[in-house]
Amino acid sequence: MRKFSFVLLLFLLGCTSSKQVIEKPPQKENHKVFPYGKKYEYVYRIIKPVVRDKLYFSDQNIGVDFVIDDSFIHLRLKNKTSEKIWLNLNEAQIFIGMKSSKVINFNYINELNYSPVGLKPEQIDVFPNTFVILHLVPADNVFTSSGDYEVGWLYPVVDFNDSEKIREIYSNVGKRVGIYIPVETEKEIYDYYFEFEITGVREVGVYQPRKKQVPVQAQFPSEIVIKGEGLNPSESFIASTLISFFVLVSAYFIFAREKGKI
Repeated sequence: MRKFSFVLLLFLLGCTSSKQVIEKPPQKENHKVFPYGKKYEYVYRIIKPVVRDKLYFSDQNIGVDFVIDDSFIHLRLKNKTSEKIWLNLNEAQIFIGMKSSKVINFNYINELNYSPVGLKPEQIDVFPNTFVILHLVPADNVFTSSGDYEVGWLYPVVDFNDSEKIREIYSNVGKRVGIYIPVETEKEIYDYYFEFEITGVREVGVYQPRKKQVPVQAQFPSEIVIKGEGLNPSESFIASTLISFFVLVSAYFIFAREKGKI
C-alpha cells in the first residue's frame, strides 16, 4: 500500500511538473505608446480690475464670469442696467503677453466642434437684465485647414516628450492674458480691461490629438453607392458589381423587347 501511495505521489508530482513546463509564461500587459507626450492646463486668477482667484467681475453696469481654456476666453456677460448696452467687438482686443490681436467670436459646442460666428467683428446688443455668452479667440490664432477653422493655443499645453517644452510650459507661470471690451450705452462708452495671470500648471494626462468634428451633409443612398463615399474597398467593390449586374439585366430586357422575345 505504501509502495502504491509512493508511486501515486510521484505520478502526481510528475503531472504537476509537466504542466508547469508546457504552461505559457505570463504575458506582459500591452502598454500603448503615446508619441505626443502629456497635456497640461493652466490655472488663472483675475488681477485687473480686481484681484481674486475666481474669474468674476461685477459693477453697477455688468457682471461677467470668465473661463479660460487652451484656446478660448469664454465669458458670460450680464447687463445689470435698465437700458440696452452694446458690446463693440470691432474695437475689442485680446493680449497674450505683450502681443495684441483683434478678436473673433465663435459658436462653441466643445473643443472639437466650433465655428466662427463671423470673420468680421460685430456689435452685440444686450438688453436690460439679460446676458450673452461669447467664445472669443485672438484673430491671429485662427487659421483654416481644408476649408475648416482651427484655433491655436493661448500658451503651449503639450510637451511632446520634450524636456525643454516641459520647462517652457512651467515657466509660463506668472504670464498674463488680457482682454479689452468697450461697452456702450446711449450716453457713455465704458472701457473694460480684464487681465488674468497664470498661477499654476496642472498635468491632465496623456495627449491624444483628436480630429475636429466637421458637420457632414446628408446624402441619398444612391449617391453614396454611385460615388462610393463612406464605403470601404470591399463595400465599394460589391456596390459596383451590383450596379454592373443591374445595368446588364436592364440592357438585356431592352434588347429582348426590341426583338419581340418578351
